[in-house]
Amino acid sequence: MIRLVAFDLDGTVLHHSNYPSQVSWDVIRALLERGVVVASISGRNFDRNQLPFREDPNVANALYVGGYNGALALAPHVNGRRELMYEQRLSADVFDELMQYIADRQMNFVYCRCDLEGDDISEVYITDRDTEMGRAVAAMTDMTYEVDGGLVDRIQRGDLGIPPKVMILPDPEHLEQTLGDLDRIFGDRIYKAWAVAGRVEIMHSQVDKSVALKAIANHAGIPMHEVMALGDGNNDLPMLNAAGVGVLMGNADEATKADVVDMGLHTTLPVDEDGFAAAVRKFVLDV
Repeated sequence: MIRLVAFDLDGTVLHHSNYPSQVSWDVIRALLERGVVVASISGRNFDRNQLPFREDPNVANALYVGGYNGALALAPHVNGRRELMYEQRLSADVFDELMQYIADRQMNFVYCRCDLEGDDISEVYITDRDTEMGRAVAAMTDMTYEVDGGLVDRIQRGDLGIPPKVMILPDPEHLEQTLGDLDRIFGDRIYKAWAVAGRVEIMHSQVDKSVALKAIANHAGIPMHEVMALGDGNNDLPMLNAAGVGVLMGNADEATKADVVDMGLHTTLPVDEDGFAAAVRKFVLDV
C-alpha cells in the first residue's frame, strides 16, 4: 500500500505552462482526500515550489515541500507555520572554493539566497549579470533573477551567507569541461545536478532528493516501501531509487532513461500525456 506520493515539478507535474494540468490537479486532490501524504520535491526554492499550487491554498498548505534538490524540507502548513525538518547548506570551505573557481573563470552564476528566521522564509535568486543563457534558463522554468554586478565581491567579503545551492550557467560548448572541472576540483565534496539544460546546480555532498524524501517519510511515520516517487531528471534518480515504487516520466532524456534499466524502476507516459496522473492511478488510486 502506498501512503506517501512524492513528485518532482518541472517535467513531471508541471507542463510547459509551468502549471499542473487539470488532470494532475484532480489526482493530487484525490490523494489528499484519501489521506495519502503528498510531497513536492524539486530543485526550486520554497516559494517557487509553492507557486503552481497557490490557486488552491488548501492543496498548497497540505503539501510537504522539499526544495533546492533536497537541501531543505518543510512539513505542511499547520496553525500558521511550517516545521523545518531538514536543512543542509554548502559547507563554508567548499563555498569559498566554488566562488573562487567562478571568479577566476568569470562564469555566469546564480546565488540562491535563503534566509530562515523563525517561521519566515525570505528567498531570492541573484545573478552576477544578464546573459542570453541566463534568460533562456529563466524562461524555461518561469524564474526571475535580481542582477548584481558586484555579487562576487559581496559574497567574498562575507556580506551574503552560505546558500543551500549555487547554479552555474556555462555556455553549452563548455558544459562537459565545467562538469569535469567540478569533478576534478571538488570530487565527492559536492552533489551536482544538471536536469535543466544550461544549468549546473551545486549542493552539499550529503544532499539529494532522497534525503528530503526520507526526512518527510520519517516525519509522517511512513516506511520507505510505502512511498512512491515520480520524476523525469537525473536529479530525481536518488529519490526514485529510494522509494518503494519509483516511476520515471516518459519525457526523461535518453541518458536518464538508460540509468533506470539497472535500477528496476517503472516508467510512465510523458508529462504532456499526463503520465504523472496515469502512474498514480495505477499504483495508488486503482482507477
